[in-house]
Amino acid sequence: MPAFDSQYAETALAAYLNLLKNKGAATGIITRRKHFLRHLLSALETQADSHITDDDAGYRRAVDGIVHKFPDDQQIEIITTSREFYPFWIGDLKTIARLNAADALSLEHSPVDLRGSLVDMFERLDADPWSRSEQHCLQAYIARMAELGTQDAVMDIRERLLLLLLYVIRHAEATPTAYRAGVDAMLTLFSKEDTRRLFIEMAREFFYFWNGFNHGEQTTLAHAA
Repeated sequence: MPAFDSQYAETALAAYLNLLKNKGAATGIITRRKHFLRHLLSALETQADSHITDDDAGYRRAVDGIVHKFPDDQQIEIITTSREFYPFWIGDLKTIARLNAADALSLEHSPVDLRGSLVDMFERLDADPWSRSEQHCLQAYIARMAELGTQDAVMDIRERLLLLLLYVIRHAEATPTAYRAGVDAMLTLFSKEDTRRLFIEMAREFFYFWNGFNHGEQTTLAHAA
């Protein structure tokens, strides 16, 4: 791995923070995220010194190394900030341009409801009458999976996790930014990288059903791939 380039790191950090500022993020948000990212850059520098890979897995390892150093109520924002900063870190100009054009940066806290472990959250979900309300987007997604011949056990797991995702964001406005915040929140519940990747793939697939039902657009699993 090449040596850590502190000048490049500062340029990437400044670019992200400037875009937040230009999009209207509050000073407090910018200051807090700058603090998060300083810790992340220090972790990335340490990994470079230890000859740890700088690919996506290495970046995620650095995020994991700092997130639990912060209070629980800040950890979801750290995950979100790290995800948004990643294209700046790797110099992915196309993704940065899309973030800018689509107003896809999170400029404030989305009201996600996540407290405790995965087991704790499932207990809360099961005890809440909300869990017995119909979720048409989820029903459509599961029905489409059944049409494609997905095994019952796989569908059961997906339905359970995606219902929890919907529960976590139930108080938020139905926007892509809120959905991404919910996914980021859910990622803090998984300890294994493989599980996180599978959930991200599942959430990306389901997003098109969720977004379609919330904005009057029908979709298919083929379009979601």
